[in-house]
Amino acid sequence: MNDRAATTERGEEDNFLDMPGHLLRRCHQIGVAVFLDECSAVDLTPLQFGLLAALDRFGAMDQASLGRVAALDRTTIVVVLGKLAQRDLVTRTPSRKDRRSKIVAITGAGRDLLARALPLARQAQERMVEPLSSSERTQLIGLLAKMADGNNRLSRAPHSLPRV
Repeated sequence: MNDRAATTERGEEDNFLDMPGHLLRRCHQIGVAVFLDECSAVDLTPLQFGLLAALDRFGAMDQASLGRVAALDRTTIVVVLGKLAQRDLVTRTPSRKDRRSKIVAITGAGRDLLARALPLARQAQERMVEPLSSSERTQLIGLLAKMADGNNRLSRAPHSLPRV
């Protein structure tokens, strides 16, 4: 019997071990560890990978828009982009419309690294959901998306896609 089943048997319905926030935090912690393990050969963090993938998918955009796509706050995106720029994986140039704004673009080296990282990231995702059946995986993704979308307005860095 696992710890969670034991607490339910004892009638501890409000035990923190069964609370969604605790379980989501644990899954995030596991997900980061698995991603870093699988992607060690490309030396990318999950946030760095996400920004490169967003730039590859949606094209160059200003930092604020990229932050909304990746659901990252301004401070975090500046730090992560700085690390990517140091490795020449992205460029940041002043906007022609607003010199205070920076336009971020993925470089050729960034695209090459992303191409190497994609199968590793897929493997990390596969490892994370390994305990689940195919239908449970589909259900999990649907429920997580519903939860994230339904609570988007509560985020310190709400997600939104760029205007096309």
